[in-house]
Amino acid sequence: MPTKRCLSALASLVSLLFAVGIAEPAQDQQPAGVLSARWHPAGFDAGDDSYNAVLQASDGKVYYVICAHKIDLGGQMFSYDPSTGQVRRLGDLTEVSGEKGLKAVPQGKSHVPFFEHAGKLYFATHLGYYNTEGGKEMAGVPPAGYKPYPGGHFLSYDLATGAFERLADAPSGEGIITMTMDTRRGRLYGLTWPSAHFLTFDLSTKTLKDWGKVSAEGEKGTGPTFRVVCRAFALNPLTGSVYFTVSEGDILHYDFAKNTLKKIDGCSMKRPIFGKWDPDKPGHMGYNWRQIVWSPADKLFYGVHGNSGYLFSFDPLAGQISVLDRIASEKTRTSGLYDAFSYGYLSLTLGPDRRTLYFLTGTPSGEEVRFVTYHIPTRHYVDHGALAFDDGSRPNWAQSIEVGSDKRVYAVSKIRNAGKLRVDLLSFPDPLRTSPPPAPVYKMIESWTSDPRMPNPLKEAHAACFDKDGNIIVVDSVSSRVQRFTPKGRWLGEIGQGPGNGPGHLQSPRDAKVSRTGEIYVADAGNGQIKVFRPDGSFLRSFGRKGSGPGEFLRPHALDIGPNGQVYVVDPDNNRVSVFDPSGKLLFEFGKKGTGTGEFRDAHGLGIAANGDVYVSNFYGPVQKFTADGKFIFEFAPYGFRGWTFFHSMGVDAAGNVYLAARNADRTSNAIVMYDHRGAYVTTWKVQAAEGDQGTKSAAIDPSGLVYVCVEGRTYHGISVYKKD
Repeated sequence: MPTKRCLSALASLVSLLFAVGIAEPAQDQQPAGVLSARWHPAGFDAGDDSYNAVLQASDGKVYYVICAHKIDLGGQMFSYDPSTGQVRRLGDLTEVSGEKGLKAVPQGKSHVPFFEHAGKLYFATHLGYYNTEGGKEMAGVPPAGYKPYPGGHFLSYDLATGAFERLADAPSGEGIITMTMDTRRGRLYGLTWPSAHFLTFDLSTKTLKDWGKVSAEGEKGTGPTFRVVCRAFALNPLTGSVYFTVSEGDILHYDFAKNTLKKIDGCSMKRPIFGKWDPDKPGHMGYNWRQIVWSPADKLFYGVHGNSGYLFSFDPLAGQISVLDRIASEKTRTSGLYDAFSYGYLSLTLGPDRRTLYFLTGTPSGEEVRFVTYHIPTRHYVDHGALAFDDGSRPNWAQSIEVGSDKRVYAVSKIRNAGKLRVDLLSFPDPLRTSPPPAPVYKMIESWTSDPRMPNPLKEAHAACFDKDGNIIVVDSVSSRVQRFTPKGRWLGEIGQGPGNGPGHLQSPRDAKVSRTGEIYVADAGNGQIKVFRPDGSFLRSFGRKGSGPGEFLRPHALDIGPNGQVYVVDPDNNRVSVFDPSGKLLFEFGKKGTGTGEFRDAHGLGIAANGDVYVSNFYGPVQKFTADGKFIFEFAPYGFRGWTFFHSMGVDAAGNVYLAARNADRTSNAIVMYDHRGAYVTTWKVQAAEGDQGTKSAAIDPSGLVYVCVEGRTYHGISVYKKD
C-alpha cells in the first residue's frame, strides 16, 4: 500500500491538474436517482445514532463509533476492513476511558471526527444520556444508584497495538461535542456541552487549558442565556488558527500565534438567506455553521448552514463569508422547504480530487438520505439520488461521511423498519469514480393491431392486462369497449356489452385488471364505476358511483388487484386511491390533492408489486411508493428526470420494476421509462410500430418479462411487444 506521504503528493498533483484544466472530474454522468448501498453489520443492536466519527486510516481500515443513549451502555468503536469485509469491535468508550464499574452515566457518544497523527487516532467522548423538555436537551439526571456523568475525554487509539489512552478530561462533568486537531502543531481543540467551554490540549506538554464559556451559558442556559453550541471547527492548517460560530452568527477566532480568542469584527453568518432564527430558543442551530472543511487549492473554507442547506465559503484572511449555492437535496431545493431535521447535516467533506464537495443530506419529509456533489471551480451541483439497499429500503439518517480509497463512500447511518431501529456502517459506490452498469436494451419483436374479424376495430389502445389464461385484454377508451386477444393478436371476443350506462355497458373505460379467480375488473370512467365481468366476459356486478364522497369516483383511471384480492383504484380528479374488497366494499382511502409526500396531483397510473407495495404515478411526476395499507415509503421519477414527464400510466412486473408510459417535456417523443423496485432508473426505449414512432398510454408485462405496450398513431392502434435483448 502506498505511504500516506505518497498519497498526499498524489492528491496534490491531481488537485493541480484540475486547477489548470488538464483533467476534469467525472461530473457528466447522469444520475440514476438511487445509489446502491450495503450494510457492514457490527452486531451492535443497541446502537441508536452516530455523529461525525468515521475515518479511513492509513492502514486502509474504516474506523467508526456507534452511539448509545442508555444509562448502562457506552458507545462502541469498530473498524471495518474493506479488503476482507470484516468488522471488528475495538472497545466500549466507557471502558477504554477507565470507567468500567464506576456505575456512572456512560460515555455514550463520540460526536467528533477522528484525526490521524503519528500512528494514532485522536478523538473525544460525549454523554448520550439525556432528558428533553420543550425541545431542549439536558444532561440526564442519573437514576438511584448511579453517579453523574464524569465528563468527556480526549482519547487516542494506537493503530499498531490497539491500545487506548485517556489524554485529558473535560471540566465540570461536561461532554466534548466539538473537536478538531492541528496535526502539524500537536494541538487538540474542543467545545464542551452543554456550557460551551473552549478547550485546548497540547500533546507535547500534556497540558489542557479551559478558556471558559464562549457562548453565553451554552445549552445549559435559558432564554437570553441559551445558545446552541457550534458543532464544527474550522482549522487553518497553514497558520494554526481555529474558527467557530455562535448561534447569533458571530465568528470567533483562536489565533495560534498570538494565543488569543476574539470575535471577528464585521463578519457574521447572520443573513436573511439562511432563514430567520431565534438564538434564544432550542431545537435548531441558529446561525451557526453546521459543518465546514478546508480547501487547500484556494485556501478557503467551505461550509454548509444547517437547516437551510446553503453552501458558503469563508475567507479567513479577509474575514468574509460568501454564499455560493444551496446544496440541499433536489427535492428540498425545488420544494422551497427546509429539511425535516432542523439542525441540518454534518456529512460534508472534500472528494479525492480535492475540488469537489461530497454531501449526504435529507429531504423535507426525512424519508431518505441523498448524495450531493458540488464541483467548486465550475459550481456544478448534482443530486445523485437516494441511498437504497437491495430490498428497496432506504436509510433516513447520516451525520458522517468518509471517502474511501476503494472508490466507495462510507457513512454510519440508520434506518427504521417494522418499528425496529438499525444503526450501522454503510457504503455505496462513488458515482464520480465508478461507471454505472450498461442499461438493458429492449427490442420490439412483434406488433399487431385490430384483427380483420373484429366487428368493432380498435380506435385506441388505452390499457392492457392479461387474463388467467395468458390472453391479453385491451381497453379501448374511445370506442368504449374492452377486447380480448391472444398474445399474437388473434381476436377472441369482446368483454361487456359495449357503449352505454346500463349494467354491463361501458363509457370511456380506462383500465382493466384480472383477479386470481379470473374476474375482470374494469375502470368505467365515464360512468364513475368499477364493472366486474366473469372470465367469459359476461357482466357480473358493479360498484361505486359518480361523486367525491367515500368510495365514489369522478374519473377512475387506473386499478390493480393486490395479493390479498383487494382492489385499488386511483382517481386523478379526486386525487386519491380507494381500496375495496373483491365484492366492492370500501375498506379505506389514502391521498389528497397536493405536492407533498403521500399527496397527489393528477395521479393517473397505479400498479401493485407481488409483495403488495403500491405504486402511484402523478401525471407530472413523481411516482410514489406505498405500503399495502397506504403508508408512504418513498418517491422517484420526478418531473423532467432524464427529460421525461407526462406519465400517463404504468405497468409493474413481478419483481416490482415499474414501466412508465411517458412523454418528453416538449411532447415530441413517447417512451417506456423503466425503474426498478428501489426507484432506480434502469432504461428507456422509444415506442414504435408499423408507422414508426408511436404514442403510448400504458404497458403490461407478462410472467416471462415480455412488455406489451399500448401504442397509437394517426391510423394505427394496437400492441407492440418488446423483449430484453
